[in-house]
Amino acid sequence: MIEPGHPSIAQHCQNLAARIRAQGAGQWLEGKIERQDRDALVYLCKFAFMTALITKNEIAAILELDRSELKALVRGWYDDHRAKGCGMC
Repeated sequence: MIEPGHPSIAQHCQNLAARIRAQGAGQWLEGKIERQDRDALVYLCKFAFMTALITKNEIAAILELDRSELKALVRGWYDDHRAKGCGMC
């Protein structure tokens, strides 16, 4: 996982937020990404992945994950989605 203070976090957050806003889903970012930190980046990756804006390979590159870390993270996202729903409906 990318280190909390990694210098690329802010740029990744900005890029992902722009992609999400370009798809008309910017309202789902309100109150979620005030700080551009690792938690915000993980949230943006999750949101972008679950809305089919990025791939698993992109997640791995952005968050600097190896294959097993990626698999565990995405599985956790799906488990969370099954338990809580998507939050959009």
